[in-house]
Formats: sequence, structure tokens, C-alpha cells
Amino acid sequence: MIYQGLTTLEVLTEAKNYNRWIAESFSPYIQAPLLEFGAGIGNISELLSSYTPLCLTDTDERMLVHLKNTFSHMNDVSVNFLDITQPPPEHLVESFQTVIGINVLEHVEYDEQALFHLGNLLKPSGRLLLLVPAKKWAYTDLDERLGHFRRYEKKELAEKLAKASFQVEKLYFFNIVGLLSWIVRDKIERSGGLRSYQISLFDSIVPILKRVEAKVRMPLGISLIAIAQKI
Repeated sequence: MIYQGLTTLEVLTEAKNYNRWIAESFSPYIQAPLLEFGAGIGNISELLSSYTPLCLTDTDERMLVHLKNTFSHMNDVSVNFLDITQPPPEHLVESFQTVIGINVLEHVEYDEQALFHLGNLLKPSGRLLLLVPAKKWAYTDLDERLGHFRRYEKKELAEKLAKASFQVEKLYFFNIVGLLSWIVRDKIERSGGLRSYQISLFDSIVPILKRVEAKVRMPLGISLIAIAQKI
């Protein structure tokens, strides 16, 4: 499972347009100091590096080493171990104006508890920015092999955020084409992970898809984007 997740992160490094689309979707809501939890190998982190001070975190030592090597030249970027299933260390409590997580919360069994811990990282009125997999019926064998406990429904995520003392500002579906290709991939290549050619093909249409979804909110998508303020 860990190997499958690392392989997927490496393949997604090639999705330059897609990663940029994700970062741009969040950029209007980001204020420093910023913390990214579950930063992995830094596919999104490099696009956030202008928001400093920036704290990148993960629980995997290999990821932490990679992040430290990648960002060692930037004095305002720190790399720390952080397990969001546990209360944050005292020196990080209420230290950030923005906390962001891209495809991380679904890996946490007790996600409501994790949301509470994430709230403790934020300054008063700080924002939590999330991208999570959407639609329970789209849960596939690959979700399981990637270590996903769930895919989210819109109402479910809103309720969990409210319980953790967040006020939802925006909550919407993201990347409808990705959802369709996810289901098709599952029917055709049930035993395979994401392939480089699939990512390259999808990434080539992202500029068009980004323009369409900027004008029309989609009724479905492979992901949900949540913008939520600590209350």
C-alpha cells in the first residue's frame, strides 16, 4: 500500500497543469504563515513556496528527507514531522493563518478527530483548505490499495467540518473528467495503478477543463474542494 501510494505521487509529478490548477484554486484563500500536512514528495508544495513562512509536514521519514533536500535552499521553508491523528506539538498550536491538505484526510481512519487537531494549528479565524476524493459510489480497488478509508459526500464533509468548529465558506466538486476517467480506468485496468500515459493524456486537457469549471460549477467531480474558517 505504501509503495502504491509513493508510485502514484511520482506519476503525478508529471501532471504539471493539474498540480498548478489545484494550487491556483486555493491561492485566493491562502495567507501566510502556511502549513501543508501530508506534503508527500512536494508535488503541490513547490507551487506554494511563495507563501512564506511555509511549514511542510508528513509522517513518512522518506518523504521528510525528500522535502528537506528539495527545499534546503529556502530559509523560510521548514520541514517537520506531524501526525494529524494526534494533538499537535505545543510549538505549532495556533501558529498558522492557513492549513492545507491535498488528498490526505481520506487516509485517516478517524477523520473527525483529525479535523479537530487541524483546527488547533490555526490562529483565530484562520482557514483550512482541503481537497479530498468525492462520491462514495466511486470508491474502487485502487482507493483501497492507496490506503483510502473513504470518499466523501458533500453533505458529509460539511457536517464533519461544522462539528470541528469550522464555518464552510466554499464547498464544491472539482474535476469532473477525472471522475469519469477514474471509473473507466477501474473497469479496464482493475489490477493497475495510475499510468504515466493516462496522466499525460489527462494533463493535456486540463487547460480547457480549468476554463470550463471556472465558469460552471459541476454537479460531480473526482474531488471536493473545501474552504473553511475556524470559528
